[in-house]
Amino acid sequence: MCPKTKEQNEIIREEKKSIILDAALHLFAEEGYHSASVSKIANKASISKGLLYNYFNSKEDVLKTLIFEMTDKMMEKFPSPTEKPTKEHIELYIDKSCDIILEDITYAKLFFVTYMQPEVMAIVNDKMMQKASPFMNFITTYFASKKAQNPEAMMFYFSAVLDGIQMHMILNPNFPVEEVKKILKQQFIK
Repeated sequence: MCPKTKEQNEIIREEKKSIILDAALHLFAEEGYHSASVSKIANKASISKGLLYNYFNSKEDVLKTLIFEMTDKMMEKFPSPTEKPTKEHIELYIDKSCDIILEDITYAKLFFVTYMQPEVMAIVNDKMMQKASPFMNFITTYFASKKAQNPEAMMFYFSAVLDGIQMHMILNPNFPVEEVKKILKQQFIK
């Protein structure tokens, strides 16, 4: 048998890392961060606990990787926050905010489980806020252009409404997504 090339080893490494992340994703989303031990993650990934540490420094490192990868994927779906915000951007933002939940409920659960545990959220909060800040400013700028009395408060209200809708989408498989999107657009796009 020939030794593997550097490229083949890298592919194997990325595949194994992906298996670990998938196992952790499901455990974190279903059991919560604190209940999902490194041993449970390794067991679910069908690897040894020691091998897991060849890929990640800690359970915290696994969580950060999952959350930051998810955040990056979500941010890619939204309009660039460097553009001048338009009604079409906000409409797209509403659509994509709902679509993201439907694309992968498990990732959405992970996000909300993390968000609902302040001590766990503290692990990722600084970097998440750094990533979210340009989008928050983008939405605030939109509401300022629409002469909202307090554009920043309106942005927080808009975000909170979307968060609530996303939570209901996770909890209720019969949630009327399209109808609720229409209501959101009537309320926020003028």
